[in-house]
Amino acid sequence: MVILLSLSLTLSLVVLLGAAAMERAAILGRINGANGLTILVALIVSAAASLVVSLLAGWIGGWSALLAVLAGSALYHWAMAKLLLGGLQALASRIAAGDRAKSPSR
Repeated sequence: MVILLSLSLTLSLVVLLGAAAMERAAILGRINGANGLTILVALIVSAAASLVVSLLAGWIGGWSALLAVLAGSALYHWAMAKLLLGGLQALASRIAAGDRAKSPSR
């Protein structure tokens, strides 16, 4: 079961960090559009996949394993959302402040 959980966590990190990199590139490129949609979809896909992993853990290890993996997954996704969105928001604020400083005042 350790291999299953390690593989799941690794794939989740790849998906979430890839989405964060795409959002970061959009912010740095000053691309307007569906801001945050990429990270939102990545979080939903990762959370949905973790539900399947929780069911597999429950099938292998019983109810206690299912509940433990489900609680750990919820905590992991909450923390990743806070960290990734906080970092992206700080980057967007810095870019916006820099753009305001460069523009001529009226």
